[in-house]
Amino acid sequence: MSQDQPRPGHATLAGSMIIGGSIIVVLSAWERISTLHTLEAQEKLQKALADPPMSGLGLTADGLASLIQVLCLIGAGAAAAAAILGFQVFKRSTSARLALTLLAPLLLVGGMATAGFLAPMVVFGILLLWLQPTRDWYAGRPWVQAYEARRAERVGLLRPPGAPTAPTVPGDPAALTGPTAGDTARDTAGDTAPAGRPSVVRRTRPQPLTAACTLTWLSCSLVLLGIGVMMAVLPSQAEDLFAEVTRDQPKMVEAYDLTENTLLAGMYVVLVGFALWTVAAIVLAGLAFIGQNWARITLVISALTGALPLLVMSIGAWPLLALVGVFGATAWMLLRPEVGRWYQR
Repeated sequence: MSQDQPRPGHATLAGSMIIGGSIIVVLSAWERISTLHTLEAQEKLQKALADPPMSGLGLTADGLASLIQVLCLIGAGAAAAAAILGFQVFKRSTSARLALTLLAPLLLVGGMATAGFLAPMVVFGILLLWLQPTRDWYAGRPWVQAYEARRAERVGLLRPPGAPTAPTVPGDPAALTGPTAGDTARDTAGDTAPAGRPSVVRRTRPQPLTAACTLTWLSCSLVLLGIGVMMAVLPSQAEDLFAEVTRDQPKMVEAYDLTENTLLAGMYVVLVGFALWTVAAIVLAGLAFIGQNWARITLVISALTGALPLLVMSIGAWPLLALVGVFGATAWMLLRPEVGRWYQR
């Protein structure tokens, strides 16, 4: 029975990453909050506010410290809950897996404010819970057999055509007669395999495809959250922003006859455009997940197109390198050979 099968090593690794990483995130958040009001921390905040992109937000050192404190509290609370739920991973609790998935965005947002960098590791552990063979284990399916079947399929795809699959045994009737016509027809159709070979599920969704779509959904959700925050903050910062643009680019202000309202409207148009592009990426990931190959190709083009300008912008804002890495990893996983073969079938 599937209930008697052992826990996959992937599930053990995921639970260990969630518990260990969450504990360190809590400790990092506590250490960050306790040192926020020291002289050294205040100097670092002042320096960060003097450089772009923080210089255009109009925040003070105390305001930034308060924002970091709130984010640390959010991250620490989510990490504490994740550490407790991580123990339930070992008991195959589906409700714990769902709760951990809902906590993942809070862990990412709150983890960015801590001094540590292990929040993404916790999120990666949560992602492992939705990949094979852990997904089969949670569903109560016989994951050992399915895992061996997938491994046999990968080995079969890597083996050159016509190569022997197994040594023949003298006197074996199958070696003398070979597969029957019915076996060959069923194998070609992808329903069953010839006698002596493990049954292979031909249309199992590849793990890189699942990981790429999940990464797209998580990253785009965070980007949409950031765009919403920026759109909410813009009206209160419009006057300071226009004064800075006038000071830094006076010729552009004169050439385009910019006013505070037109600048604000232009920034809203840009943000709305980014939001629509992000929503489109979420939809494309969903279509690619259900088997639409054109959506996969379009998503790859979208990821690479978005990574190039972000790579240039990251020269003045290094945190954007994280998004560049996410877009690059998504495109790489979607272009994996096993993903292409899955769409061809």
